Amino acid sequence: MAGFLGEKESLSRERVKEILINKQYSYLEQKVTLLGIEGDNFILKISFLIEYHQKMISIEEKDPIVIPFKDFRVEDWGDGVHKVADID
Repeated sequence: MAGFLGEKESLSRERVKEILINKQYSYLEQKVTLLGIEGDNFILKISFLIEYHQKMISIEEKDPIVIPFKDFRVEDWGDGVHKVADID
């Protein structure tokens, strides 16, 4: 039986994915953390925090992500106003 405020929605992994795809959240925080550098690879952790119907939902990588440094574009922005050059 539904209460006065209606039935409570139960969240599943699939439902959280739908919320992200359909942008049904009222707040989104995205965070990438550099855990370290091993050889030519960055070791990263990615996390998201969303607010959905006054609930805060945290989404985090289970395992760190390893990405080769060569996959990144590196640019020199000098004083931060204008791009100076690409860095090879």
